[in-house]
Amino acid sequence: MVTNEELLRSQWAALRGWIETSGVLQHAQEQSVLEAWNVHELITHIGRSFLDFPVLGPAPRAEPRTIHEYISNYGTSARDIADGTKQLARSFAGDVLAGIDNCARLGFRALDSLKAEVVRGPLGAITREDFILTRVLELVVHGDDLARSVPGVAAPPLLEQPVAAVSDALISAYVEVTTREPEVGDRLDWIRIATGRVASDDDALPLL
Repeated sequence: MVTNEELLRSQWAALRGWIETSGVLQHAQEQSVLEAWNVHELITHIGRSFLDFPVLGPAPRAEPRTIHEYISNYGTSARDIADGTKQLARSFAGDVLAGIDNCARLGFRALDSLKAEVVRGPLGAITREDFILTRVLELVVHGDDLARSVPGVAAPPLLEQPVAAVSDALISAYVEVTTREPEVGDRLDWIRIATGRVASDDDALPLL
């Protein structure tokens, strides 16, 4: 069985290679589909997502939050995340590839040394495996954001297994909220709806 860490590493390698070779960096100063950021800042944010690993610590006595309980708190931190990303992006202005590479290197190094089953994340206690899955979600969702931001560039490789894992996590989150299964056709379309990239008339959505 493929682990969440393996999904994270494979999706990162694919997305990182695309950022370097696709031509997306030529559009760095253009507005992304996310109101808060341009393309350069969105790429920076993808790297920044790894910097949560070094601040994790064991939380052996804590009751871990579910994926839904954890990601539903993203909105309360949105301003801090946006501001922190902009600040980091300014420091990466000279070489964004080197910047995001360093973020990933620090993140994976911290992950390698953290073996606790339950960890304390920035938004509360969560299992180590579920926290890694939130990082896979970051890569898949924001990789798709990049694709929609620069439609003239060949789409980034969003790998089948990471996309499936993120889709399944969002399905579980939806069931947790509603006690019913969502209507899911194409996985990527569902991810866009579940994360608010596409409007829905379902009161339970978006999940973030």
